[in-house]
Amino acid sequence: MIRLNKGQKEALLSWVAEGLKTDEINKRAAKFKPRFKVSARVVAYYRKSRDVKLEEIKAADETSALNTGLALKENRVARLQKLADLLIDDLFELDLLWTDEVKGIGGADNFERIDYKEFNKAEVDALRGVLDDIAAEVGHRIKKSDVTSDGNPIQLNIVYKDKPNGDGA
Repeated sequence: MIRLNKGQKEALLSWVAEGLKTDEINKRAAKFKPRFKVSARVVAYYRKSRDVKLEEIKAADETSALNTGLALKENRVARLQKLADLLIDDLFELDLLWTDEVKGIGGADNFERIDYKEFNKAEVDALRGVLDDIAAEVGHRIKKSDVTSDGNPIQLNIVYKDKPNGDGA
């Protein structure tokens, strides 16, 4: 059996816990520093000898994935808010709502430079999209209104009054 250092063992255990096969493990191990390679027998040994531990690692990874990072609505909203703040600063603090543009008309002897302003539609659209995403994350956007009653269309009964007969009555 080959000797693995602590980092290699931890990596091997996590890859075994992921359910990777020997060839997949060796592809990752080839990129590991320092590189290593394991046989199918070594992988089987770690699967069998660390079976209980692997289940704990899997459970911890799943719990961690569900309770950290962008899996949490608060974190997604915070990131979106940072992006919105950057866009707002660009548009209003740096005064980029209208951008300075340059266009050249004509040829070498008859060239004219034209300076003009252009509305920054792309960045405004990006800001609107981010604000829409924030509203959707916090539940302030209803995507579809369902005007039904228990899944059935609402019945409207319209009653028409008789037309007057023309004699003023």
